Amino acid sequence: MNDNNTFDVLGMGCVAVDEILRIPKWPEQDTKVRLTHYDRQCGGLTGNALVAASRFGANCAFAGHLGHDSNSDFVKNTFIKENINLDHVPWKTDSMPIHSFIIVDESNDTRTILFHLNGSTGAPADSPPESVILSSKVLFVDHYGIEGMIRSAKIARRAGIPVVADLERNEWQGFDELLSLVDHLIISIKFARKISGCSSPGAIAHKLFTPGKKVVVVTGGEEGCWYVEENRILKHFPAFKVKAIDTTGCGDVFHGVYSACLAAGLPIHERIRFASGAAAMKSLHPGAQKGAPTKDQVLEFLQTR
Repeated sequence: MNDNNTFDVLGMGCVAVDEILRIPKWPEQDTKVRLTHYDRQCGGLTGNALVAASRFGANCAFAGHLGHDSNSDFVKNTFIKENINLDHVPWKTDSMPIHSFIIVDESNDTRTILFHLNGSTGAPADSPPESVILSSKVLFVDHYGIEGMIRSAKIARRAGIPVVADLERNEWQGFDELLSLVDHLIISIKFARKISGCSSPGAIAHKLFTPGKKVVVVTGGEEGCWYVEENRILKHFPAFKVKAIDTTGCGDVFHGVYSACLAAGLPIHERIRFASGAAAMKSLHPGAQKGAPTKDQVLEFLQTR
């Protein structure tokens, strides 16, 4: 763990602007349906994780691409409000966040995400400077901008800085190399089954616990999560029972709070406990970011469980 703590968590991957549309039930074809709620929030794998980590008390920074369009301004203003450092963002005219439309079906608490990637590049291939990466306690990566993620992860791993990942897609060249550089892998059971070829959580966790890994966490929503450390003993942490309203961003919040706890030096069980509690609390609110709780809110929630 790096003692130079300029940043607790540094991320440079996926950010988005989410248009959140809530409907009473999924409509039939060629019909109209009135929205029950509309909201606009900042989102994205890295964006949500950094906001969650910052609200939990971590000193966070974003160093991915942003542009000069209105959606980039929306992300910039959100990050400034959330105390996320933007000093190392490379601003490019042709860059912009992902733009997503999230349709939440209230009749069965499911979500459908429609998005486009026009102008989204993810992590820069040649920045931030190595000194910035070395000034962080935890490097957070996702699969947007594989080349830049690999570069940053190599720098971090050589310095003993933990690399936490939120990975959901593997069609890009270099994915396997990036996966091998991650030593704190937190992955949904659906995607984990795809890349491991295994079905049970235990088999998945052990298959993905490749050389260099410190922790593999397989998340299963309301079934909780399973994790293994270097002793290879599989452990299960049950999900907190709540009446979920919207699960959008729950996994991202889990990743962000886990990263904040890792930067703070907490043991694995506490990282999982806080991350699980924060994810459960987020599910009580619509959208990915507005429901991300503060550390005090998580502590209060856990005291009642």
